[in-house]
Amino acid sequence: MNTLEKLYDISYNENIDIFNYAWKDKKARIIEKDNKYYIGIDYSKVNNSREEREIMAEELGHYFCNALYPILASNTLIRKCELRAMKWAYSILIPYDKLKEKISKGLNVYELAEEFDVNIKYMTNCIKFYESKYGTLN
Repeated sequence: MNTLEKLYDISYNENIDIFNYAWKDKKARIIEKDNKYYIGIDYSKVNNSREEREIMAEELGHYFCNALYPILASNTLIRKCELRAMKWAYSILIPYDKLKEKISKGLNVYELAEEFDVNIKYMTNCIKFYESKYGTLN
């Protein structure tokens, strides 16, 4: 089973409904209504399965980290919630120990992105995040 299937399994097991929705300004959102969670993904804006994995991981990060915010939230609250969700997503898609191991074997950022099946921008942002948290990764 690949990581994308696992993410959908997590959603199913947590009773989070996934639906296709054409958002005007986003590719996806997680919504809570009456103690029930929903992830709406605008699949027409998702470029490939890698991006879908990244989106699913982030939206589940919002759920698991209780990092939901109202649509009209302050920029400060939005940034805090987005960061918490991304931390969770990085830990699922690119675990720190596995990343360090691959870097120690000499993989460059492009090879790392391929190894972890994420986009190069996502890999670069993840490396920056882990470096800010732990220092140099090599």
